[in-house]
Amino acid sequence: MRKIFPIVIVVLLALTARGGDEKTIDQLKAEAEHAEAGQQGRLYAELAGRLVSVADKQFTDGESVKGHATVQEILQYAGKAHDLAIQTRKKMKETEKALRQCRRLLENMRRTLAAEDRPAVEAVEKQLEKLTEDVLESMFAPPNPKKDQK
Repeated sequence: MRKIFPIVIVVLLALTARGGDEKTIDQLKAEAEHAEAGQQGRLYAELAGRLVSVADKQFTDGESVKGHATVQEILQYAGKAHDLAIQTRKKMKETEKALRQCRRLLENMRRTLAAEDRPAVEAVEKQLEKLTEDVLESMFAPPNPKKDQK
């Protein structure tokens, strides 16, 4: 009994610590809304990636209308991440990686969908690819000088 008790305690502590690291989508949305501009882009990109699993579950459950709405929400958050990363020029690499991962997850999900659901998801996937490329290109571009200067 003495040998089992410490093992049980360690297992319980590990499970509670792991559960605390995982944020819900609503918590991530709230954190992204209140974060600093540099951090916001990365959080929005992470949120878009998390929403792919929600959309996948909705499509799997036969709720394709909700799935398409979630896919549009993914595009909305990815667009915010793109805009903030380029505007602030902070956390650009993390944002680009998160957007690339989101596109890959969306591509994998699209392959499992019914034929009538694929074109809309593929269009969003292509838009995500464009957003990712824009962030990547702007990472290596020099910052824009102020337009007011002549």
